[in-house]
Amino acid sequence: MRSRRPGPSDVPRLARHLEALKAGWRSRRLDSDPLVFPHRYGDPGDREVVAFLAASLAFGRVASIQASVARILEAMGPRPAAFLDAWDERPIPELEHFVHRWVTGQDVEDLLRMVKRARAAHGSLGTLFAEGDAGERDFVAALSSFLGTLRSFSPTRRPFSPGLRFLLPSPSAGSACKRSHLFLRWMVRKDDVDLGLWTGGRFSPARLLLPMDTHVHRITRYLGLTARRAPDLAASREATGWLARLAPADPVGYDWALSRLGILAECVREKTLRHCARCALAPVCHERIGPVARSRRDEETITAP
Repeated sequence: MRSRRPGPSDVPRLARHLEALKAGWRSRRLDSDPLVFPHRYGDPGDREVVAFLAASLAFGRVASIQASVARILEAMGPRPAAFLDAWDERPIPELEHFVHRWVTGQDVEDLLRMVKRARAAHGSLGTLFAEGDAGERDFVAALSSFLGTLRSFSPTRRPFSPGLRFLLPSPSAGSACKRSHLFLRWMVRKDDVDLGLWTGGRFSPARLLLPMDTHVHRITRYLGLTARRAPDLAASREATGWLARLAPADPVGYDWALSRLGILAECVREKTLRHCARCALAPVCHERIGPVARSRRDEETITAP
């Protein structure tokens, strides 16, 4: 891979093409994302609970994620937050045989018990998060505190299963914790897709980090936003740092468009002329195949698909 960091002279051109990509994907293909589920609810409490659940299970194939989240929400009924508040914490029959890859129905029930207890103690997940946020440059330490407090609400003393440990990671350990940062993006940003439920205080989009999965990592390497070979926390911070040069108040505002390229196979690992020729980022991609049409301002004529 020929990926390299963009020099300062590249940043303005990179900004133009990223803005074109962002505009091309605005308000499009919500059906391709687990974020579609919280949008189905009007109550902020329901949205918060459903968003946390949907983000927690956002790994694997899109169809599998959506089927798993839909099954859990069906078991919780039309008011998920009210269901948790009234739940006696007994096993949920509809989840007895639930499996999402290595996460079992018992793992999901234990997670829901922790969310229920957190809501009872703090009123909302947002309040709990804010109480552990000391205002560092990004949300990693606050996220670690938040997830650690959730773990403390575990209803049992038994060791966590592999599935439950996966659902409640430790962001400060160096992992990208993509699903946790995805949940934060949904909560803190407000636009046509993100929910913007957590506002005021220290909740600033400027502190968000790019949710770094394998797709986004590959594309940000193609763009020279990170030289890291692994999609880890350092890669997320490096790529977000470059995006902050373009949009200091909202660097993660580009994530929806960048992630669609990977999720919807508009940018694939096996690079082809067919894909590169229609990509709005081709002129600033170090891995593109084929010629790129340019105008006098070095602008391409191709728009996002």
